[in-house]
Amino acid sequence: MLAVGVHLSACGSESIADVAPPAGAPTEDAVPVQEDAVSDGATTLYEDALGPGWVDWSWATRNLAATSPVASGTRAVSVTFGPWTGLYFHHTGVSTTGLEFLELQVHGGATANPALTAYATVGNQARPTISINRYCDGGAIKAGAWTRCRVPLTALNVANDTLDGIAIQEGAGRSLPVMTFDSLRLGSATLPAPGDVKAVASASDVSLTWNTVSDATGYHVYRATSQMGTYTKRTTAPLTNTTYRDTRVTAGATYWYAVTAVGTRGEGLRSAPVSATVQSPQSSGEKWVSGYYTGWNADLYPPEKVDFSALTHIIVGRVTPRADGTLDTRFDNDNGPHIARTLAQRAHAAGRKAIIMVGGAGEHAGWVAAASNVNRAKFVQNLLEAMDRFGYDGLDIDWEPVEEADKPNLLALVRELRAARPDMLLTFPIGWINTNVASDADPWFANLAPYLDQINVMSYEMIGPWDGWQSWYTSALYGESGNRPTSVSSSLQGWARAGIPKAKLGMGIPFYGMAWRNITGPYQRFTSWADYVGSDNAFTYRKIQQLSASGTYRWDAVAAASYLTFTTPVEDGTVRWISYDGPQAIAAKGAYARDNGFGGTIIWTLNQGCTNPTTGANPLLDAVKDAFLQ
Repeated sequence: MLAVGVHLSACGSESIADVAPPAGAPTEDAVPVQEDAVSDGATTLYEDALGPGWVDWSWATRNLAATSPVASGTRAVSVTFGPWTGLYFHHTGVSTTGLEFLELQVHGGATANPALTAYATVGNQARPTISINRYCDGGAIKAGAWTRCRVPLTALNVANDTLDGIAIQEGAGRSLPVMTFDSLRLGSATLPAPGDVKAVASASDVSLTWNTVSDATGYHVYRATSQMGTYTKRTTAPLTNTTYRDTRVTAGATYWYAVTAVGTRGEGLRSAPVSATVQSPQSSGEKWVSGYYTGWNADLYPPEKVDFSALTHIIVGRVTPRADGTLDTRFDNDNGPHIARTLAQRAHAAGRKAIIMVGGAGEHAGWVAAASNVNRAKFVQNLLEAMDRFGYDGLDIDWEPVEEADKPNLLALVRELRAARPDMLLTFPIGWINTNVASDADPWFANLAPYLDQINVMSYEMIGPWDGWQSWYTSALYGESGNRPTSVSSSLQGWARAGIPKAKLGMGIPFYGMAWRNITGPYQRFTSWADYVGSDNAFTYRKIQQLSASGTYRWDAVAAASYLTFTTPVEDGTVRWISYDGPQAIAAKGAYARDNGFGGTIIWTLNQGCTNPTTGANPLLDAVKDAFLQ
């Protein structure tokens, strides 16, 4: 079976809502398209039978010679979809130069608006998977009637390319009653464009302006369609100099828009495709800042105090997978659900995205059972239901550790989540790399990249009192060597060499420190495991600031790392040095991300950076804002 692709644009989870028609306005029917003739060669996938050169490689139950219902001719393709099953028509190669869309007629049978996805293949490799429904007339597939759908080749990522397959797949993990497809073809519209259509992009939105004069009389429909969904405006007169501003976009992504003007009877159809690339993070200076907020220490940083101006995404933890595919949604706090909803609402009010952390350390057994072939469909639906119930935009798949036997089900899980909700945010935390161990940068993880928006390296606690290692920093940016074989930069570069795009890679920044006894600083031999005193949850930045009054701040320019040393031991009477990321280290990491094209950063955890719960002061978060978002 071919792999399912993914929608590559990093988008929010909301669709552009259609504007309701005025009272008494006529409803919109499928509009016949007047076009120049298209050759009945390889561009015809199915018309009464498979077109020239096309063969059936489907894995859904189907009949390619059904006699009722049919949209045209005498035969159609009837399909009974099971969960994630699909039609797949293969060809040795079809050039898409000059072509614009995949068109098909679909009869929903007994199902109203079934969730269908599509993807194309090039060189037998799947391109992005996208939802079909949004590209259908009226934005939905009708039950008991035929609906025309036109999927842009730009959305399938095969414009001006050579494709060798088209797949249409059930996209929600459900079994569907029989439905029917007909008149599948690759086509292009050749009518003149409406007036003057322009798209202008900024770092946060796309402004689309069009000046359209319709040849039709009476009621008019104007539609702007993009990867984000469809915006429709219905009026009783032609529109002139109309502007639609789309703010549900992500920096660095390219968005296409097709603007159409349609009369009530379909006369005078005009279409204008335009595209705009939202100003990239590299040119705007802005990266993503995804901060983890954990329920178990919510008192350190009350949800009402979180500074969303310093974040692009908040990752709220956590929900945990149960073996049967259900979820524990307490968010590690007696008041967890309320805290989670408050943070999502505040994030959206500030124009930021909210993501649910799923899993975490200690939840491996739950992941393995919930994502198994037996439970995965139910697990996917429970994850999506939790997103909707708490008002979130995506999920952070915190599967730790990923063992060799886990890989097929992990890959299947992210594929099925992406197929079920193409526009959701999906992020994944990944481990740091020991440069002495080649297998640490496992190229298998590049298989996940097409389905994920962020892959964030957990580049903290990158040291332990291990045999042969020198004492080192929790999160050194540089300075790796044979006996201190890790750093943030070597980990990021290692994952990039393993095939993960730099733009999808983020670095980890700890808002806590690692404290040590017996040794007095870096570059020393450990004495025993007793050298380690504490780190996460024990040595918050507030505590580090308090202890710093009796210590000496030091900066290692080679490693770009900050630390404290103490002539008189502190805390338990033995702590001699603390490694942590201060503002100076954070500034160096922001510069490194910008200079090397990496996507951004994760923070573990926002709570531990707060130094005053009453005021919400969070000096490290301020430093991250300056380093990554200015």
